[in-house]
Amino acid sequence: MTRIVSIIFRTILRNIFRFACLIATLLRPGHFDHSQRQDGTLPALKDKLFWIYKYYFRQIEKPEKGCGIAEHFSAQRFDFALPAGFRQEAEASLASGGDILVSGHIRGDNTGELWNDVAPFFFDADIRCANLESPVAPSQPFTALPKNLLKKLELNNSPEVFDRCFQNGKFGESGTGITFFTTANNHALDRGESGLLETLDFLDQRGACHTGSFRSQADRDDIPVIEKNGIRFAFLSYTFSLNENTLPPGKEYLVNLLPLNRPGCDTGPIKKDAEKARKEKNADIVTACLHWSLEHESYPLRHFIDLGHEILECGIDVIIGNHSHTLQPAEKYTCTDPRTGLRKDGLIFYALGDLLSWHPSKNSRLSALAKIHFSKGLIDGRETTLISGAELKPVYAYSKIRLERCADFRLLDLMKTALAIETGGDIQPFLSAKDLPAALGTVSYATVSSRPVRTDQSP
Repeated sequence: MTRIVSIIFRTILRNIFRFACLIATLLRPGHFDHSQRQDGTLPALKDKLFWIYKYYFRQIEKPEKGCGIAEHFSAQRFDFALPAGFRQEAEASLASGGDILVSGHIRGDNTGELWNDVAPFFFDADIRCANLESPVAPSQPFTALPKNLLKKLELNNSPEVFDRCFQNGKFGESGTGITFFTTANNHALDRGESGLLETLDFLDQRGACHTGSFRSQADRDDIPVIEKNGIRFAFLSYTFSLNENTLPPGKEYLVNLLPLNRPGCDTGPIKKDAEKARKEKNADIVTACLHWSLEHESYPLRHFIDLGHEILECGIDVIIGNHSHTLQPAEKYTCTDPRTGLRKDGLIFYALGDLLSWHPSKNSRLSALAKIHFSKGLIDGRETTLISGAELKPVYAYSKIRLERCADFRLLDLMKTALAIETGGDIQPFLSAKDLPAALGTVSYATVSSRPVRTDQSP
């Protein structure tokens, strides 16, 4: 009885806040519709209140005014045909999901069918990566988002949830799921330095590859490379913020921290790391995983688009962005490879959305899994590795919740679910028909559908 009363009381408070947000929207029509320039660190109370407005009431679905952002993305074409004369010698694929967050609704006992609908797409790739957006420190208590979102966050995920990701739900079979985790994000120091170090120990004990947070400067400088089918993949990971935490003096190596959300961010450190990956680790492909952008917004600011272009020109092949809790558009950007001097296509996913999370906003339950195909070979006698195709699978995070407790959490193929709803088949879609048009509209502008294409002169 006490629990039911508590649920009713919290529901009333949330509805009061939502009503206040509605009044504010009516008093200032248009002000809350578009992205506003911020750096996302929420130092001021007004910034925190705007964040809560987006979290509980309405996500921002229109881009920054006067910047041509919607037109920029609607003009995108994702054709990755290999150039004439390219002699292919090897090929491999990289798949990525978004952020793995902490939630009391996501547990080991209710995620037995977590991957069933999307595993064939995601886990068939040669390398599978995602951002582990919280510590996993088993000696400390499991901690999800607090009821009062103005409080300091001290997130800590459970080993059981991690194992669902790393082992693809098959306990005892090491590394059959996600094979690479990035750890540079705004929650990296939620449990302090000790929690960060314990997380690294935990990942090493599980045999999981990772980058973004480190024990020492030597570890930080040792860029991880994974070789698949003769193609060497290097991974870099950076975050714009550590929330209210700071790196201890002399231990700046603990987390790769760059002011990505501020205009004028120095990309020199990324360029230096990319050059090190190429020269010292002989990397063919360098992927930068960036924790950036503004939360609960469907488009990046113009600043992030410009920054993404600059980072690709530093020698990065692919940018996988996250932090927004929403799916944002993708972009193909052609630039000159600083190493070979050849023109080549790069790819930017501004945000793939949350891989595992639960928020009250509907947009946060929509995300995507990306799969990128690469081909290595010779052109004009010079060795190079190129993107030869890209795919994006829209995903819906389903949760069956009764009295604030989730009995079933799983990831659904959104297009497959939409077809089940439209055809009235026997499949239980778990997504109401009234939610479907909005869900499909949200993912439409971000969809990538280019498969690997070879020219007639390719073997």
